[in-house]
Amino acid sequence: MSKDYDPFTYKNGLPFDTTLGKNLTGQQDRINSKKASLIIVDGGVGEGKTTLTVEVADFLNGSPISLEPKNHPQYAMGGKQFLAQLGVCFKNKFGVIIYDEAGDFNRRGALTRFNAMLNRTFETYRAFKIIVILVLPNFAVLDNDIYDKKIPRLLVNCWDRGATYGNYRGYSLYRMMYLREKMKKLTVKPLAYKYTTPNFYGHFKDLTPERSKQLDILSTEGKLKELKSAEIRIEGLVSYTDMSIKLACSIVKIKTHLKELKLKPIKYADRKAYFEGGVVDMLADQIDKKAEETYENLRNRRKANTKTYEEIEAK
Repeated sequence: MSKDYDPFTYKNGLPFDTTLGKNLTGQQDRINSKKASLIIVDGGVGEGKTTLTVEVADFLNGSPISLEPKNHPQYAMGGKQFLAQLGVCFKNKFGVIIYDEAGDFNRRGALTRFNAMLNRTFETYRAFKIIVILVLPNFAVLDNDIYDKKIPRLLVNCWDRGATYGNYRGYSLYRMMYLREKMKKLTVKPLAYKYTTPNFYGHFKDLTPERSKQLDILSTEGKLKELKSAEIRIEGLVSYTDMSIKLACSIVKIKTHLKELKLKPIKYADRKAYFEGGVVDMLADQIDKKAEETYENLRNRRKANTKTYEEIEAK
């Protein structure tokens, strides 16, 4: 093996080949022209999509992005964190941010909310001149509207990862549209990649041990949160916010009714209180009961204040 051999970079000094580098530079040119650029990195579990995403972000950033557990403004896990950190990136003049869906799309209605959010923030990150890199298992879950608006510009699909390097396939917006149509007709969706020729393809290497360890800690944190969330969903537990949404009632009133019924949380997770799912029906009955009592009180008060015709004539 040559003395100049570097297990983490190619001869071009990058962790991926020059072809991908040129295409990424093209996305920077779009941003500088005040055009939005969403890069999608997808692939199965263990194919290296998170690794490649960080390498792409490092390249676009001009230096390694922070992966510190308590300081990672350019690596957002979940939609809530993404929206918060988008503003941080603007203030600090960072030109790239990663949105790792981190199990977001496993929640009911999450995809609808994400697509709506992406449409809302489209103009924002275009004006901020920030490239967004979205990491998810399959790009086809995104709404047609997003593609009609030409928001995604580059898809990088990771596949067939080896022991020391991974493989990728790059697709333009128009090739993505062909892929989506193929996937609609196939039971095994990933087979669509075999039937649609990529615009380019190549390889990427692993992160350095230090960066890899940082990424593992960071991504594990997100996975643990998702596990806790999944556990709560399986148990059918509900939070104050869940009850407020289901019953169309303010959290303050929810807490008041819970106190009247002497119902207490059965679990706490991430400083949130959770109740048994059956509490929602009990609250609904309590709200209806209170509404009936209020109506009766008003009616009785009105009767008491209303003089009959006979009483008026008698006077």
